[in-house]
Amino acid sequence: MVIASPTRSADPTPARTDRTSRSRRTLQILVLLVPALAILVGGWRHHWMNEDAFINLRIVDQIFAGHGPVFNAGERVEAYTSPLWLGVLVGVRATLGQVLRMEWASVVASLAFSTAAFAVAAAAARRLHDRREFVVPLGIGVIAAVPVVWDFATAGLETGLTWLWLAGSWLALVHAARAARPPEGRVRWASLIVLGLGPLVRPDLGLISLCVVAAFLVIVRPPARRLPVDVGIAFALPLLYQVFRMGYFAALVPSTALAKDAGGIHLGQGWDYLVDLFTPYRLWIPMLVVVAVVARNVVRGTSAVRVACAGMVGGALLHGAYITVVGGDYMHGRLLLPALFALVLPASLGIGPDRFRGFAIGGVAIVAIWAVVCAGWLRFDQTPATRLGVTPIADWRIVLKSQVVHDEQPNPVILTGEQVHRLWEDGQRGFVPLSARQPVPGKLPDKLVVVFGSIGVPAYHAGADVWVVDIGGLAEPIASRTDVTPGAPAGHRKQVAAGWYAARFAEHPHSPKARAALRALRCGELAELMDAIEGPVTPSGFLGNVFKSVGFTRLHIPRDPREAEAKFCS
Repeated sequence: MVIASPTRSADPTPARTDRTSRSRRTLQILVLLVPALAILVGGWRHHWMNEDAFINLRIVDQIFAGHGPVFNAGERVEAYTSPLWLGVLVGVRATLGQVLRMEWASVVASLAFSTAAFAVAAAAARRLHDRREFVVPLGIGVIAAVPVVWDFATAGLETGLTWLWLAGSWLALVHAARAARPPEGRVRWASLIVLGLGPLVRPDLGLISLCVVAAFLVIVRPPARRLPVDVGIAFALPLLYQVFRMGYFAALVPSTALAKDAGGIHLGQGWDYLVDLFTPYRLWIPMLVVVAVVARNVVRGTSAVRVACAGMVGGALLHGAYITVVGGDYMHGRLLLPALFALVLPASLGIGPDRFRGFAIGGVAIVAIWAVVCAGWLRFDQTPATRLGVTPIADWRIVLKSQVVHDEQPNPVILTGEQVHRLWEDGQRGFVPLSARQPVPGKLPDKLVVVFGSIGVPAYHAGADVWVVDIGGLAEPIASRTDVTPGAPAGHRKQVAAGWYAARFAEHPHSPKARAALRALRCGELAELMDAIEGPVTPSGFLGNVFKSVGFTRLHIPRDPREAEAKFCS
């Protein structure tokens, strides 16, 4: 009799291995997405609209009214800082304008770009390391735990777009560094175009663009004859816009850069601004780990990876140094967030069975503990400030006391935007000086011209038909070209005598300063500047502005109209 041997069960090891592999992949995806989820949740909980964001919304209104990208119809002043963000808002208005109020649409778009930025940065972190390693996006995890980052994940400003551009640039560098052969064709073109977009996101980001484009070209090593073509592809769009800026606005830089003295040296203010960001959150603790992790990636990486890290870190340090030298900003943290984000992008950890495993786990533990403490308890300490009495560096979510739209409080002296809009609808025309409540006869019979000290919310609420004069020069060609006011905080450095505005807009300017300003406006380079930005846009005028834009940008207008009269009319 034959006795059959018992059938052996299948070896369970392959099935167990598959389950382990799937669990590992799932855990890896979750870890990579933690920073993006933190930004999505934190950003939404802190959603708001910054005062300056309403400047962009007013310009969008002017575009849809057929007046072009201007703040006031009939005067070509570049009052926006980010051409690409303005383009995004125009697209949002065209697609969602019938569904959402632009205030809400701007907040949603800001948060979408911010969340996408951290997701793209996580994808770049995964691409940087070997497939067998478990990757922790430690650097962007640090950024995602800082409360001020949640603030500017919305705010209606270009910060989210800035982060997305930086993350996309880092992904392009990593892809080129890790590829088996240099990228060619559409991938190469797309990478170069993305890397060169910095000046269109913000003009100062051109510093980072130069570094990352240079790093990309070192990695791909194009032949000498192809190098000019690649550089041209990278910077074609910014150069085309620069020609448009010079011909249309008659300037080399936005009016915001002139008004904020972006070419000046204010190192003391800038150092205070840097300390103001790092101190409340004890950022030096995680940044020590970030530096160590970047150094580890440089040591372990190929020469191409080292170049990619050098390009991004070098750009971050250069941009951060520039912001510090020019004096920072009046909004807590805002202008240093791009450099901080770029600096931590290469700080991702690949954990594998090597001699660095203990270092990696220790670094993750330190950052995780700090992140919990920072997100839960560390905050920028500012006594709630009033809108007209803020500190040199302020938390503007507190200052504006709003979450999405700042509701203006009635003021017995200063008109609100809604009150100005009612004046317009009631048929009132003329010139309303600062701190006045009724118009006097004006030079522009069909215009209501109002002088405001803050041109975000009130100018937007006043409506695109009202001419709004900005005493700070962001949207006004004279104040932006005057002297820096001694001791003024960053972002509010320039202001001129009220006589300039009476001379321009009042029918009967009476004061000696107003009469001097009236004469100065008719003389020399100042008269040429006003003709360049107020005259019709013709081919010859556009070309003339291109050639004269250097002089118009460097033009200095004395604050006192009597000094200006002596300078331009002598």
